[in-house]
Amino acid sequence: MPLKSADLLSSLQGRGLEVSPGMVPVAWGWATVDRERAALDFAPLRFRAAPDEEALGASTSRTTLSDSTVLVLLEPSTEGRLAAALARHGEGPVAVWLADPVPDSASASPSRPTAIGGRARLLRPEHPWGPFVLYHQPVISNEPTVRPAIDADAEAIAALFTDEGYPAGPSDIRERLSRFSSPFSTVRVAEIGGELVGFVAVHAMPRFEHGDRIARVLALVVDAGVRERGIGHLLMSAAEGIARETGCAFIEVTAGRHRPDAQHLYESLGYDAGIATYLRKRL
Repeated sequence: MPLKSADLLSSLQGRGLEVSPGMVPVAWGWATVDRERAALDFAPLRFRAAPDEEALGASTSRTTLSDSTVLVLLEPSTEGRLAAALARHGEGPVAVWLADPVPDSASASPSRPTAIGGRARLLRPEHPWGPFVLYHQPVISNEPTVRPAIDADAEAIAALFTDEGYPAGPSDIRERLSRFSSPFSTVRVAEIGGELVGFVAVHAMPRFEHGDRIARVLALVVDAGVRERGIGHLLMSAAEGIARETGCAFIEVTAGRHRPDAQHLYESLGYDAGIATYLRKRL
C-alpha cells in the first residue's frame, strides 16, 4: 500500500506533534538505525544519498512520494537529537519540514544545510526526543554542478549508459564505481537541480617512455535533453582538472565514428584527431 502524507502526519501527531493552521509539509523524516535496510522495506520506492541533516545529527537518504513531498530516511551520525528520538520512540516518523517562513512567535535555531536541499531552521522542540519541525528555505538554481560519483548514483548512471547504447544495470555500475575509487581512476557526475544529467570516467596511467602520466577519458555521457546546456564542456573541464592534479602531461579521448556529435565536442575543446592512430584487437 503506498505511503501517504496523511498517514505520516497522523503518526507524528500520535508522537506529540502539534499541528498549526496553514501547515504546509514539504518533507517527512523517518528515523531508522539502518538506512539501507529501511530503504528495502519501502520498496518499490527508490532512495538516493542526500546531504547530512546537521540539525538532527543524521546521515540521510531521500525519495519523492506520489504527492511530491519528500521522504527522508534519517540514521544517527552523532549522539544528538535523532539518537534521542530513536531511544524514545523507536523507528518511524520523527520530523516534518514545513514551507518557510518561520512564524514570528516561533523560536528557531539558525539555518543550516538540510537533507532536502537548501537550508532549514529547526523549531525548538518541547522535548529533546521530538517530534521535530524544520522550516525549509529552498535554494533554487538551474546551474549545473559537478561532484564525485557515489554508489547512490548507480541507477541514474546505468540509465544514461543504457540510453547511450551500452546496456548496464545498477549493480554493474556499483561494481565499476568500486574500481574507479582512487585519485588515478575516478568518476564525476553533473547535476542540475539535484538531478543527475551526465558523467565522465577518467583514468590516469603512467607512461613508460617518460616519468609522467597520461589521462584517458573512458566514458562521457550527457542526457540528451540537456546537451545544449554545456554539460559536456563542464565534465571535460573536470576531467582535465583531474589529469592536471595527477601529474598528466596529456589527456586523450576516443570518439567512435558513430558519434560525430562527440567528436565535434572534443575538437571544439582543442583535441587533435591527427596525433596518433588508434588500433584495437579483441581478446
